Amino acid sequence: MNGKSLLGLLFVLPPLLVLTLLVLWPAVDALRFSLGLVPAGNVNYTTGLDLIRSDHPTLAVFSRLVSNVAFGRDLRLTLFVTVTATALLTALAYSLALYGRFHKGRSTELVRTLYLLPMFIPTIIAAYAITTFYGDNGLLEALLSKVGLGYTSPIRLPWGIVLGQVWVGIPFAVLMLSSGLDGIPEEQIDAARDQGAPFWTILTRLVLPLNLVPLLIVLTFSFIGIFGSFTVPYLLGPTAPTMLGVSMQLNFGAFRQPQVAVALAVFSFAVCAVVGYLYVAATLRQNRGRA
Repeated sequence: MNGKSLLGLLFVLPPLLVLTLLVLWPAVDALRFSLGLVPAGNVNYTTGLDLIRSDHPTLAVFSRLVSNVAFGRDLRLTLFVTVTATALLTALAYSLALYGRFHKGRSTELVRTLYLLPMFIPTIIAAYAITTFYGDNGLLEALLSKVGLGYTSPIRLPWGIVLGQVWVGIPFAVLMLSSGLDGIPEEQIDAARDQGAPFWTILTRLVLPLNLVPLLIVLTFSFIGIFGSFTVPYLLGPTAPTMLGVSMQLNFGAFRQPQVAVALAVFSFAVCAVVGYLYVAATLRQNRGRA
């Protein structure tokens, strides 16, 4: 091994050690715990309630988890919020990105400033602001009552979580889609216009295919981020059922069932890993098509 290779290895070694100690090792330990292998030296695990102990890996923990009615309700809520929020977020972000790409003027700069605003507001503050505006006895209800209109707050409904997730995810989604749109050559768009193509044809035949990778990134990372989120569903939405991220915290802390919490974490990781695999497979397929 020459000096340059050794130097490169020394630069790579510290982050690999940090990754191994802080991520891989705890992840493997958690996976073993979810399979019934309770580590004797971990007090947080051994003092938990309703532990399933085994001398060999078993799926009994997951079997009990799946048969739990509360898990089914939490999973349905999580999937509803994740799919709905991802779809609405992507549609809104794409609309804003298209507006910024094809519309010129002062209003464009204003729109860009507004969609970047959530990036600089902490999630917990944004959640409380949404509650103050849309919640019971909030500003919106007060304004509507002035004109004699009734109002039902969505804050303690699943739609409250959707609203919060869309707000939090807008900056990343718009920036990612805008970067892809800015990379489309203006000459190709002008050529399509010269041929008499309407905007809808340009969008579906030219813009969407050339901007597919950023779109897949937004869909994938939005799904993964929302599926495992904690802060927004903890502060907004119903108290029961809860999303899986909140359920993990409740099982680990309030219910003292760390094995259930770890099993939920492993399940969530598996779902997100499948979504990530689909993204990688779709990207590789598109790259092969271009080649």
